[in-house]
Amino acid sequence: MSKYKTLDVWNRVFGSAQEAYDYAGRLMKKTACGNPNSSYYPTLDHIRPLSGGGCDVLENIVICHRDTNQEKANSFPHWKANGNRYHAQRVKGSRVSYQIIED
Repeated sequence: MSKYKTLDVWNRVFGSAQEAYDYAGRLMKKTACGNPNSSYYPTLDHIRPLSGGGCDVLENIVICHRDTNQEKANSFPHWKANGNRYHAQRVKGSRVSYQIIED
């Protein structure tokens, strides 16, 4: 669970865009923020899970579709989502910031 709100992070990352695709290619809609019954439901995911030593900071959080989040679960640093393989790579010079790279 994060201290951040999905809509706030959406506005920071996507601005006024009403639709966006997550890193796995799934469509998300801003209007679905907070609606877990929507098929376009965006969620916040810790790239390095809190259970695996990750921090609850924006540099370790990505907005992704509910299904992408569920497929990744607590996997780190390698996982599969939407039929593709990904891995997290720490950003040079940072202890808490990661980028997601498709394998």
